[in-house]
Amino acid sequence: MKLHALLDETLVLPRLEARDREGVLREMAGALAGRHAGTFDGGLLDKLLKREELGTTAIGHGVAVPHCRAVGLETPVLMLGLSREGVAFEAVDGKLSHAFFLLVSPEDNPAAGLRLLAAVAALTRTSRMLASKLLKAPTAADVLKVLRAEEEKTHG
Repeated sequence: MKLHALLDETLVLPRLEARDREGVLREMAGALAGRHAGTFDGGLLDKLLKREELGTTAIGHGVAVPHCRAVGLETPVLMLGLSREGVAFEAVDGKLSHAFFLLVSPEDNPAAGLRLLAAVAALTRTSRMLASKLLKAPTAADVLKVLRAEEEKTHG
């Protein structure tokens, strides 16, 4: 599953302003809800925060994958946000997170979301400099080009 195929420039936030975990989730959830007006019931932020209470979604190497499920979706929704300064997301490697792949899966099809989580984890494992490469891209269009190049390089 190609991550870049699920994104367009309106789903990439190349410069997150938030400086803490809740702020990142709030900023991204608000942008995603605005992009998908009427799709989410307004509880998206709460669902993301509750998921973080279960354990961090930071997978290391500067990448985090905050995620939750929502009613009313037919396919997973993905958004990518980048923080130049980095945010303490309680990553297993102790490093700040810079790239945030926010994933919302259909409530009645959790397998679709699990495949995307696995795709992000695999790309992060094989392209350990993914976050720093994405951060160098100045625009949303450039971020998508970098992501696509990394996916093609690592997964063909």
